[in-house]
Amino acid sequence: MSQPTLRVATFNIEELTTEQLTELGSDGAGSAPQPLAAAAIIQQVRPDILILNEIDLPSDGEPSLNARRFADNYLARDEGAIDYPYAFAAGSNTGLLSGYDLDGDGRAAEPDDLGDRRYGGDSFGFGVYPGQYAMAVLSRYPLLAEQVRTFQYFLWRDLPGNHIPPGFYHGGAEAILRLSSKSHWDLPVRLGAEHGGGLLHLFVSHPTPPVFDGPEDRNGRRNFDEIKFWVDYLADSPALYDDEKLPGGYRLDHPFVIAGDLNASPNATGTGYDGTTAIGQLLDHPRIQDTGSVCASQGALGERSAGPPDFAECSTAAFLGGRRVDYVLPSTDLTVRGGGVFWPSAEEDAQGRALAEAASDHRMVWVDLTLDR
Repeated sequence: MSQPTLRVATFNIEELTTEQLTELGSDGAGSAPQPLAAAAIIQQVRPDILILNEIDLPSDGEPSLNARRFADNYLARDEGAIDYPYAFAAGSNTGLLSGYDLDGDGRAAEPDDLGDRRYGGDSFGFGVYPGQYAMAVLSRYPLLAEQVRTFQYFLWRDLPGNHIPPGFYHGGAEAILRLSSKSHWDLPVRLGAEHGGGLLHLFVSHPTPPVFDGPEDRNGRRNFDEIKFWVDYLADSPALYDDEKLPGGYRLDHPFVIAGDLNASPNATGTGYDGTTAIGQLLDHPRIQDTGSVCASQGALGERSAGPPDFAECSTAAFLGGRRVDYVLPSTDLTVRGGGVFWPSAEEDAQGRALAEAASDHRMVWVDLTLDR
């Protein structure tokens, strides 16, 4: 009998807001068009574990409330209903004012600037209101929230070999500037008996896009270092500390998956530090598998050619002509059995292509895994 596979997916559902998630029809089901399209895709792909990017943190209630709303009001409805009994979310740096002029426009944003880009530019992570562009996880298997390590408050300056732009931040800003534009999570999942009943760790993050800055490259440098965090975490760097002030990185031998919208493309030119691109730090890591060969689609090609040098078929986002920025990267002690990107061509599946375009400017990415141990 063949071993069952575990499907892990990531999906940046562009600006999935509280307003959308609380928009209900007369039957009590979700009715906003964008999350309906995203839900239809998720119901087709049916991942066991789903990482969500760009979902609002609720302004009140449990952090996972909006993830629960999406699961209950959209995913658990209609003919393709899929049940996710477990949800997790935690604090995000987006839309939390720093009190400093972080974007260098000569003025520190104030609470009255809420809703304005200048408010986002001077927040610890860009967001024009608290909790915009946050993260969440849905799962068929228990998420061990009591064992999670979060790194929302870890300071950028404390990352060894950091690339903070020299001389850019003033007035004490560098002393309080956090590394994560959202957060970094190490979230354990207790798998079912069909997968051996062991633990799988999810390393979840959503680094800032390396754009919207000037020659100082503050966002490019931060993106590089938000990804570099995982390299140092795997090396068990003693310089790291989590939000409970526990020091060190990953000391366990459980398998892991790095997942999320990492806002970094393998074929980025003119970017990167230390002799590599931002995402090259992970794709070339000896403990991580690059799943680009299985995460591809015909719909990503358009008028472009498949294969080297750009591997356009691996694109996961529609902007800039198509870029690979969303990743599910398993540790080398997991076996990759398959994967994909939900981006059909019009010839393959016109309805599916329309769903993908209605759901987000990103596409869902998934990988099918088996555990070797």
